[in-house]
Amino acid sequence: MDFDIASKLQDWDYSPNDLNVRKIKGIDGKPKIQVRMDLGLLQMEWEGRPDGLRPNQKDSQLEYFRSKLRDSEIKNGPGSFSLTRDDCWLLAQEAMKFYWRRISFFELKEYALAERDARHNLSILDLCYDYAESEEDREMAEQHTPFVTAHCTQARALSHLDVEQHKKALVEIRGGITEIENFLRKIGRFDELENCPELHFLREWETEVESKRPVSEREKLSDQLRSAVENDQFELAADLRDRLRSLKSGNY
Repeated sequence: MDFDIASKLQDWDYSPNDLNVRKIKGIDGKPKIQVRMDLGLLQMEWEGRPDGLRPNQKDSQLEYFRSKLRDSEIKNGPGSFSLTRDDCWLLAQEAMKFYWRRISFFELKEYALAERDARHNLSILDLCYDYAESEEDREMAEQHTPFVTAHCTQARALSHLDVEQHKKALVEIRGGITEIENFLRKIGRFDELENCPELHFLREWETEVESKRPVSEREKLSDQLRSAVENDQFELAADLRDRLRSLKSGNY
């Protein structure tokens, strides 16, 4: 068997300024993701865990520790479950694998799948935040939650922008801003409401998407009417009201 991958690397140049990603069909007939790295290739599964493993006969470490949580609370009651440093390390390693696949899905414009993997990692962060024995692990979960939430928001918004649905994209962006703000308030980090990089990114993106949003005829007339009233142009305002009524009744 030939283990040398030099020929595969020669056919795919590495660009240090880009995320070099492609979708392939594996020898098992299933889709895979490949990422061209400076020292070779990274290959991930399209479904399940990116590495294709099933830890403790579960689909993921997240599912495994969730099952341990359920079993512990059934047997010993609420508050009986906790995550050790080693447990959190295993979950963090899984989250990193899902992160790599998530950004690859973004590059491939598979936004629904990028959101799916972001939600997986949010669930890992929630689990560590709620049950980690170590304060350091809880702080790590706090630190990464806004970043992953922003990725979740970005995936949903991009799926709408991909089909020119600017209003729906704006709803998602504003929802993401609110979600991160509420989380920061929950953990008492009020100073980050103005300094959080993820909030800064989403607020700037909201402004950009709003500026590019197609304006309907009704919105144009409403803006013109507002301006006419403010400038005491009553005849123009009356005409604009009539045109708006006609538009609403379908006669315009």
